[in-house]
Amino acid sequence: MKKIRVDRYKLVSSVVMIWFVFMVGMANADSSFILSPVKAVEEGRGYYKDQVQPGDTREYTFLVRNSKDTPVQLKLYPADALPAQNGGRSFSEKEHRLTLVGSWLEPQGVKSITLKPHEVRSFNYILNVPEDLRPGQYVGVIAAEELIKAEETAAGTEGQQASVAIDVVNRSGVQMVLEYKADQAKHEMSIDEFEHDYVSTGHSRLTIKLSDRGTILEKPTGKITVRDGQGQVMYEQEYAADSIYAGSTADMVYIVNDRLLLPDVYEVNYTASFSGKMVSRTFTFKVTPEQSKASQVSLTEAGKIEVTQTFWDWLELHLWVVVITIVVIIFIFVLMFWLLLLLWKRKKEEKEKQETPSTPPSGADGNDNNQLVNM
Repeated sequence: MKKIRVDRYKLVSSVVMIWFVFMVGMANADSSFILSPVKAVEEGRGYYKDQVQPGDTREYTFLVRNSKDTPVQLKLYPADALPAQNGGRSFSEKEHRLTLVGSWLEPQGVKSITLKPHEVRSFNYILNVPEDLRPGQYVGVIAAEELIKAEETAAGTEGQQASVAIDVVNRSGVQMVLEYKADQAKHEMSIDEFEHDYVSTGHSRLTIKLSDRGTILEKPTGKITVRDGQGQVMYEQEYAADSIYAGSTADMVYIVNDRLLLPDVYEVNYTASFSGKMVSRTFTFKVTPEQSKASQVSLTEAGKIEVTQTFWDWLELHLWVVVITIVVIIFIFVLMFWLLLLLWKRKKEEKEKQETPSTPPSGADGNDNNQLVNM
C-alpha cells in the first residue's frame, strides 16, 4: 500500500510540474515585445558589463523585437537602476527625474516607437562617464514599456455587473553595469526612516527606508524586532535583502501577520549587516485605541486571522497597569476615609462646644455675698 501511495504522489507531482512549465511558456509567449542587448551579450548574461575610467564614453546597442502578429507601440527611455521592495532588480519610471547613471545617457527623454509585426529594430545610446567618478560600481538601465489598455465590460442583461477596467503597463529593462576600481569602493549604508500603517486586511505594516550611501551594490542581512512598552517581543523577523544599488533607497516592508497590536507605545529595533559592517537604529510608534479597534474589525471581516487577543490578554502582559490601578484606588479610599474622619471630628467638637453651659464671672459672685452679709 505504501508503494502505491508513493507512486501516486510522484504522478501528481509530475503532472503539476508539467502544468507549471506549460503555464510559464504561455506567459512568455504572451509577451508583446523583447528588449535585449546584442546577441553575443544576451547569450552570455543578458546585460552589459564594462570596466571604465573617469571621462570615458561608451556606446551600447539595444534590440527591440515585436513578438506579436500585430503592431505594438512602445516607449523607450534611459532609467536609473533602483531596488524593488525589500531589494531586487528594478528601475525608475519614465516620469522620474534621473539623478544616477540614467542621467549619464544620451539621448535623454522618452522615445515613442511603433514596431510592425515581428519587426526587430536596434537603438544606440551613448554613456558619458563623469570626470569625478569615484571607485565603485554603477548601474544604469535602458527601458521599454507598453501600455496595454484594458477592455471594459459594460453592464448587460439583468444579473450581469460591469467590471472595473484597469490599464496595465508592461515594462522591461536592460542593465549596464560599470565598474571602476571596485575593490576600492566605499561601503556605507544608513537606516533613514520608519513608518507604521495598516494594509487593507487590517494587518500592521512596518516600512523601513534603507539607503546605500556607498559606491557599490549591497545585499544586506539583518533583523527587525518590535517590543511593547514592557519589553515583550511582539514581532521579530530576520531578512536577507536583494540588490540595493549605490545611491538608492529600498523600502523594506514587513507585515505583522500573526498578532493584533493593542494600544501601546512600541519600540522597533532594526539592524543591517553588509560587507563586514553593521548599522542599527531604534524607532518608536504608538497604536491608539481607535487604530487597534479598526485593525481588529478589518482582520475579523477579512477572515485572515482569528483575533483572540482581548483587553484581558493585554492586561496579562501589562500587570504594572493593574498594580498602579490598585494603588490609586487604595489611595483614593484612604484619602476619602481621612477626610470623613476630619469632618466627623470637627462636627463632634462643635457639638460639644454647644452643649457646655457658660459659667458666671467670679467678681459677680463676691458682690452678692457681701450684700447678704450687710442685710
